[in-house]
Amino acid sequence: MQNSDLETGLAALKDDDYATAIAILERVCERELHQPTVYRAQIALVKAYQKNRSPDQAIALCQTLTRSNNPKIKQWAIDRLGKLQKHFPAPRSQPADFSLSQDAANVNHQTGDRTGFIPLENSPGETSTPPPPPSIGDRTGFIPLEDSPAEKSTPSHPPLPPPLPGKAKPSNGDRSGFTPLNPPAKPSRKPRSQPPSPPPMPPKPPASPAKSRKTPPSPVADKNQSRKPDTPQTEPPIAPKRQLTWRQAERAEKWRPLKVVKPRQLFFTQIATAIGLFWMLHLLLHWGMAIANEILYRLPLLWPIQAFYRDQTWVLLGGLAVLFAASPWLLDAILRQFYGMKSLSVKALGEFSPEARRLVPRYCFDRKIPTVQLGILPTSAPIAFTYGCLPRFARIAVSEGLLQELEDDEIAAIYAGELGHIQSWDFPLMSLAVLLCQIPYLIYWQVAREADKLLDEQKTVLRTLTLGMAGVISAVAYGFYRLLRWPVLWLSRQRLYYSDRVAASLTGNPNGLTRGLLKMAYAMVKDIEKQGQTSFAMEGFDLLMPISPAQGMALGSCGAIADWETLLQWDRRNPHEKWLSVNNSHPPLGRRLTLLDLYARFWKLDSELDLANSPDTGSSASGKGKVKRLFLQGAPYFGLPLGLVLGGAIWILGAMLSQLGIGALDWVWGDEAILQGSVAIAISLGIFIRINHFFPDVTRKNLQVNPDLAEAIADANALPVDSPPISVEGTLVGRPGVSNWLGQDLMVRSPTGLLKLHCFSQLGPLLYLWPDAHGPKDWLGQSVTVTGWFRRGTTVWLDVEVLKNAEGKSRYCYHPIWSTILAALGVLLGVYLISRGGL
Repeated sequence: MQNSDLETGLAALKDDDYATAIAILERVCERELHQPTVYRAQIALVKAYQKNRSPDQAIALCQTLTRSNNPKIKQWAIDRLGKLQKHFPAPRSQPADFSLSQDAANVNHQTGDRTGFIPLENSPGETSTPPPPPSIGDRTGFIPLEDSPAEKSTPSHPPLPPPLPGKAKPSNGDRSGFTPLNPPAKPSRKPRSQPPSPPPMPPKPPASPAKSRKTPPSPVADKNQSRKPDTPQTEPPIAPKRQLTWRQAERAEKWRPLKVVKPRQLFFTQIATAIGLFWMLHLLLHWGMAIANEILYRLPLLWPIQAFYRDQTWVLLGGLAVLFAASPWLLDAILRQFYGMKSLSVKALGEFSPEARRLVPRYCFDRKIPTVQLGILPTSAPIAFTYGCLPRFARIAVSEGLLQELEDDEIAAIYAGELGHIQSWDFPLMSLAVLLCQIPYLIYWQVAREADKLLDEQKTVLRTLTLGMAGVISAVAYGFYRLLRWPVLWLSRQRLYYSDRVAASLTGNPNGLTRGLLKMAYAMVKDIEKQGQTSFAMEGFDLLMPISPAQGMALGSCGAIADWETLLQWDRRNPHEKWLSVNNSHPPLGRRLTLLDLYARFWKLDSELDLANSPDTGSSASGKGKVKRLFLQGAPYFGLPLGLVLGGAIWILGAMLSQLGIGALDWVWGDEAILQGSVAIAISLGIFIRINHFFPDVTRKNLQVNPDLAEAIADANALPVDSPPISVEGTLVGRPGVSNWLGQDLMVRSPTGLLKLHCFSQLGPLLYLWPDAHGPKDWLGQSVTVTGWFRRGTTVWLDVEVLKNAEGKSRYCYHPIWSTILAALGVLLGVYLISRGGL
């Protein structure tokens, strides 16, 4: 089909109306998908630029066409480029060599580079020039898998061509109602490695065009952010960090598709997740109805609700069906009301990532579904997730922080990963689960937010009771939020492997996705350090995000100190990471990046991370030593099957004694109390076996003062049971007020990174719920010294023994004591159940 605009532009060029021809032909290059038509428009544009006395633009466009895969177009461009350079020689202040070497590709375009690259920063005395517009040609972001038979030299879906030079910079006015965002300029980035004199390289796919930016606005904080503490904030000196650098490894120009993986395992995982989620909700519903009726029965003048005595299974199924069908609109309402989400048009997305702007509509068009609705959250935390009940009702939400921190191709790779969830059909069940989790989470957040208003009021009995009740409600709601996550953790981990594969196939850019994920981890740490707490949006929707805050905290805080390859050793080589990931919402990031590295090598690309040649940082423990450490680590969990075996053995013994005529013990056979008591005792014995290894004595000889967290994180064979005692100096950060009464969000910001803290009072969590009780939350923003036991699992944390502030005051935590109390109570419970058996 002929392009009418192209014919109009050619006619204008023939009539010597060069300004009109340039305007029309540039529009054709931006919107046309058929590459031969684009080539015709580009050739005409070269002539129009030359006739319109714009030789610089004509030379730049000719240089772009010299990289074409079409030999005829390439030869024409080379010939025309030579003529243009002969008639319009470059000034002395500009480089005359327009070769395609790597050196020329890195030259600042303000000093004469005509390749379309944009400088990271201006040299002194120079004024900034407008960046080039989004790239032309194929607007979908797709790259052809192989040439069509009819046109071997011209791919049906060509790679993204470089940008057209000389197009006017977009105005700084309103862009499609995109009011909440003013994209700021990004800091300069240096390549990870810069060889002194690289030889000329063969033609490569052009770099993604840089994004135009407006004047940087003031940082945007989370909506309804909690009250900041009034305590003076004194920070210890922070050690200098090296600049975060990247190799900027290339993307594929043409690639063979990755073999389609049948999501059979993902399908069965979703079935198991749905069953587990329904079972937990059913259990909680009947438990709640039984407790409510028991309370109503004991109160005077009130009667139990008779419907609560009946089976409510079908009512629960009907309610879940309604929530499932309405999940897109209910989550829309929650995100807009509590998190400040705004609509994001595809055009506004193009301001940050022209590639993503082309990718999203093309993906939906190819699959015959409406264009995915886009949203943006006004927070500096890096967030991206997909939700909905069906592909036609799917939504993708990202944060302002993600668009600011990532580059064009990296944003497109993240969006491609979110589209991968739509292709794998894993997002409907996850959306329902997150919607259910949001109910207790919003209660926790909003009740704590309202209770914080009472903290500064004069102490009265009414104020103390109200504050205490609010603290209990908030803490219980947070507990239900954590509990409802359990059934979907397995699905949350499995689905990311599929979405990463789809993202690599859609963009041909596994290296861009690698950079995007690592930059998200780094940006999470930056946001926590800037806000002084973990974003509520980042925690509330972590099940849907590409990486979790707990996962990104350790890697991101050490990413500017050590190499990524070193930090990812535990994720890639720990032999027990699958078992240690059971309680986590995301798989180890190193496993995912290893697969992305394999995808890059499959397409003959250099990898962003040199994972194949990274040294092994694991310890040299023997096989027996590793088995012993694994047994110690899982001793309480191994108690569950051992308890079942022990209870079954007692049952068999009872059956044998009954056959021998010993009637006094025939009650042992088949008694559930025997089984329950045996499991409780076995789990308690596992805690007793592990406790001395899990909490070794802290002495001057074994205490490590301010250790290098990057080195501790990199140990590939480390387990939480290794428990090295360490002491860290830094600033205590976390959420202020009632939302942190349980110590959910406590971290120490040290010179070597952020470290998650687990604290426990002498009365357990009950003391922290008392309104006027003193705890670690009183020292937020102050310099502290934290001593405790370092844990390296899928995530990293510190079980605190003692916390000291700059004034010498100490707050002790009681993890070993409460572990002992818990084990003792388990033994007593088991003995009681067995003694009551048969009654």
